[in-house]
Amino acid sequence: MTPEIAERLKLFDEDLVAFAPFVAAKDAIEENLQLFRETGVARHMLILGESGTGKTSLCDWVERINPPIYHEERDQIRVLIVRVPPAVSVGGIAEAFLNALGSFWAQRSSVPAKTKQIILLCRKCGVELILLDEAQHLKDRGDTKSQYLIADWLKFLLDDLALPTVMLGLPRLEELLQTNEQLRRRFSRRVFLTLGQDDAGSVGGDCLQLFTSLALPLNLPVSLAPFNNTDFGCRLHYATDGRIAYIKKLLFAAFRKALLEDLQAIDIPLLAQAFTEEIWREGIGKLNPFDEQFVFRSLDRGGEPFERAHTGARRRGRA
Repeated sequence: MTPEIAERLKLFDEDLVAFAPFVAAKDAIEENLQLFRETGVARHMLILGESGTGKTSLCDWVERINPPIYHEERDQIRVLIVRVPPAVSVGGIAEAFLNALGSFWAQRSSVPAKTKQIILLCRKCGVELILLDEAQHLKDRGDTKSQYLIADWLKFLLDDLALPTVMLGLPRLEELLQTNEQLRRRFSRRVFLTLGQDDAGSVGGDCLQLFTSLALPLNLPVSLAPFNNTDFGCRLHYATDGRIAYIKKLLFAAFRKALLEDLQAIDIPLLAQAFTEEIWREGIGKLNPFDEQFVFRSLDRGGEPFERAHTGARRRGRA
């Protein structure tokens, strides 16, 4: 691989994709932050999306817009991003807060002491917004009693801090709020990182628009023949489940192969190969959305790439 090819791939991989629901979620967070700065009123929200819809990228974007301010006497952390560990306990989530704040107290004290330290550091560091990424892990530990304890601790902490807070996670995060009515009331506003929310369009149309916007800077033609735009958008939706990470992964694989083999365009056979290699090894023939014999159904059955772990998961309408 030449340095030029490596650089083009790196730039594509690092490019932030601002698709419509992503921008809407960012704007909603910024509105809450601005409301807090102007009035001191703290409003909370949930941002829900399947894996690969851009929740972590959204956190990073908000932090990039509101970076830390470094002073001689202390650092001001305007946006505090807390990455919630899997199957976390009350003590574990307290440690995650302290780690995000850069505290050496993370493993050296009781939960009440950690909680006091979190509150003190948030105030000393000028935190204005809290983003809890992978927040579904708050729900994944133990039974309902354990989940209630976590929800109750979080409610206490957020009430004491009085800072706007966003929980970002998989749709099952909503189940955590069912265990604590007061926490559910505080996070009544919900934003979904899903394509196809505009009634004027379809999920396939949104997928096509996102794919096109990603492909535009590549300076490499894209041929959809023998499919028309509507057909291709529908197939792209089935190939990626409408998830930004999979659309980008698919295009990255095709772009990389085109560069390495000096191909003149990204075409349907290349995308079919990229789907098999990068998304689903068994996705061939009628199970490959870019094959003309594709069966046009969701690839979410057992052993398929978008198998649903929870049958009650929220589903969007198909293209």
